[in-house]
Amino acid sequence: MKGQTSLSAHREARLSIKNADRLQGIFIGFLAVSFILMKILPVPQIEWIVSLVIIAVIAWVLPGVRGSTLVISVFLLTTAIALMLYHRVPAQEWMDSLRINITLVAIIIFVPLLGIPVRTGGYVDALKVVLFQRMNEPNFFYIGTKLLTHTLGVVLNMGSVSIVHQLTAASNIKAPRLVANAINRGFVSSIFWSPYFSAMALILSQIPIRWSSIVFYSFGLSIISILVSIWLDQVHIKANMPDKTEASSSGTAEADLVWAKKKVAELFIFLFVITAAVLFLEFITSSSIVLMICIVSLFFPLVWCLVSGKGSAYLYELKQHLFVGIPRMKKEIVLFLIAGFFSGAFVHTDLSSALIEFIQNTFGAFHLGAAYFLSLIVVVTAVIGIHPIVVITIFVTSIKPELIGFSPEYFAILLLGSWGISNTVSPATAVNNLLANLLNVNIIDLSIRWNAKYAIIMLCILPVYLNLTGI
Repeated sequence: MKGQTSLSAHREARLSIKNADRLQGIFIGFLAVSFILMKILPVPQIEWIVSLVIIAVIAWVLPGVRGSTLVISVFLLTTAIALMLYHRVPAQEWMDSLRINITLVAIIIFVPLLGIPVRTGGYVDALKVVLFQRMNEPNFFYIGTKLLTHTLGVVLNMGSVSIVHQLTAASNIKAPRLVANAINRGFVSSIFWSPYFSAMALILSQIPIRWSSIVFYSFGLSIISILVSIWLDQVHIKANMPDKTEASSSGTAEADLVWAKKKVAELFIFLFVITAAVLFLEFITSSSIVLMICIVSLFFPLVWCLVSGKGSAYLYELKQHLFVGIPRMKKEIVLFLIAGFFSGAFVHTDLSSALIEFIQNTFGAFHLGAAYFLSLIVVVTAVIGIHPIVVITIFVTSIKPELIGFSPEYFAILLLGSWGISNTVSPATAVNNLLANLLNVNIIDLSIRWNAKYAIIMLCILPVYLNLTGI
């Protein structure tokens, strides 16, 4: 009887946790939907409701956060509140500051929906069939893994990491460092220019530029990043040349290969159509590209799945995202919201002016030095465990680029590049923690030790590249 009671209590506890996750998923999901509502119906009442929901989400989620994320979140929150109180900031400014990073929350929640057609359409299996024969060739394995992660990451973001990791399991090459570097840096190179990342969403929401004005320069930075990565890992690629006796022959039937190639072509058509739809909507409307991404992410996968006869699969995946996926991201979402609130407090104090004055007095017309200074701060703070979102949010909301000699486009790409570079060496980012778990390696090795040279080289290249482009 006692055992049955204990089992019953355990089931009730699990049910309670599940219900709590459901409610948190709904609450946080509402924030993403509210972003669209605020853009369509910009009325104060909706804005205040959203701010109050943000307060409720922070108060609900923060007590359950652990580790460095908790320390950083509490420090930023208490400091922001103290600054707001000391400077007697009006209540309206408090509410506005709470919503500074609502754009990021919308992107983080809506964009994963674009992965539903990929997961339900058999595309991962098709990729395995197409790539099987060459997955044991180290150069193809490394470059192919990097480029595939980059391509899928442009639209699928973090979803690309798990998908590509599944594909690498089919290879005889099991070196964790080679796999991690290929996936990690391929993912990072898409951060530089993809409109579907929270980094780009933050930049475009705070700097008066259009995505089309920086995309070619950002894409050029991605190409440089990929080339630097391949050059750095040549030693590890050669060290993993498999024994010829390990080569495996493909037993794939010709019909299966034809089917797989068609599915892969269909996948790339899907990725192209999604990106084209967003660009088309931005071109024919005056709305921001971030809003267009949210709308496309919300409706396009539904239409795709319905046309493909996958309506029930879409409904299942949607529920999984709402009740499982979003609660898994709640720590990062709360950190992003608090970072936005802190940046609002930072702007309403003299700290923002002091930072700009320091840069002006220290570097003057030496704009290259100012660029290195800002990038170095982002990377160094990332190494010690502070998520890049914290520093980038402060910079983008408190510094007017023209006051330190930068064009808006130069400043935007500088921050995007710094974010991407710091992402490789930060033990606090989601992609590094995910890869560490998937590959069962130490997070410090994966982030700092394996990527230090890459980060240093890219940090040196970034400002010089921007100066050479004349942007």
